[in-house]
Amino acid sequence: MRKMMEDARRRCRDDLWREALRKLCALDGIDLADPLHRSFYETLGAYEQALTEKNGRTTRASRTRQKIRNKGIVGCLADWALAPAPTEGFGMLIRTGRAELTGEYLLLRYPDRFSDKAVAAARGRLERAGINAPSPATVRPGV
Repeated sequence: MRKMMEDARRRCRDDLWREALRKLCALDGIDLADPLHRSFYETLGAYEQALTEKNGRTTRASRTRQKIRNKGIVGCLADWALAPAPTEGFGMLIRTGRAELTGEYLLLRYPDRFSDKAVAAARGRLERAGINAPSPATVRPGV
């Protein structure tokens, strides 16, 4: 799947890249039934791909994965938003034009899953980076 992702990225086919990522997550046993989880793993995949390209070798976001195990996805996203400084991944994704794949952007797509304080912090961080906040996701039952 990672090879498919690389090929899709090389051909500038984000649609194929996202599909390959979804399949990779499914192989890892990720709960893709929850749209927040599905979107989070797309975000994580984008960050790991950016790390891989930066380092010239496959690089996993080990600390992020550890945080997910310890706090869960909602806790991880809230912690990132509430941190005094943006994460390395936030900066990297903003610089590469992938603001929609940042944790802060994702948090604002599902504001009902987070505290008001985390939502305000995420909104502020994106605004300071010159990014317009997204509209909340419309989630249909069973999607």
